[in-house]
Amino acid sequence: MSMRSTLSRPLRVFRHGPVAYDAAGKASDAAEVPTVGLTLYTGDSVAFGYLPLSAARVTDLMNEHEEFEFVDTCLESLEDGHELAAGSVVVARDEIFVAAVAGPRGDPKRRTRTRPIPIEMQVGPYSVWGNLHVVPGTDPLMSFRSRRTMVPVTEATVEWDSPDGRRLAQWATVVVNRMLADWIAPARRDVRPRDLQLVPEGESSTSGEGFAPYVVRS
Repeated sequence: MSMRSTLSRPLRVFRHGPVAYDAAGKASDAAEVPTVGLTLYTGDSVAFGYLPLSAARVTDLMNEHEEFEFVDTCLESLEDGHELAAGSVVVARDEIFVAAVAGPRGDPKRRTRTRPIPIEMQVGPYSVWGNLHVVPGTDPLMSFRSRRTMVPVTEATVEWDSPDGRRLAQWATVVVNRMLADWIAPARRDVRPRDLQLVPEGESSTSGEGFAPYVVRS
């Protein structure tokens, strides 16, 4: 991951427009833009940092911009596991394979009625499985291919190789860079978190129906 670190800069408070002040002359919190913590899975690192949430949802934010500046960032190398703390790091969208969103899903008012399709995919060095949400009656493959660059997947699991062995992380929502996906296919496993899996071990509650395996990149 070729990220441009700006360690010489102090940490910044992100605000919309001019700063508002209260009667005591202090900056008003109402002017601040909320921040969101994201875990980034990139080509050679896993990183965590905070980003100003200037859109209704993280998916919208990442589709509207091609470069992001994260603050209070920590990076861990996939090659040797060494860690680096950075005050400010700039990351291009095409370096982000998967972004995991901490906290609940986005604004419920922005959601439409969809059908969850259990899928699994390979995105660079990361194996991802979870639910792709599509409009009822829509072909999931065509839906995935026709979407913008960053596509949300819910009840998601991300798995990858690290110096300490195979690692796994579960998230309520991840956003996948479909332009970097190698392939996508119906899930061959139960994609739900383990505490929601009620079927006996060795069986699956998901049929894998919905669409045929598809190679995204040759």
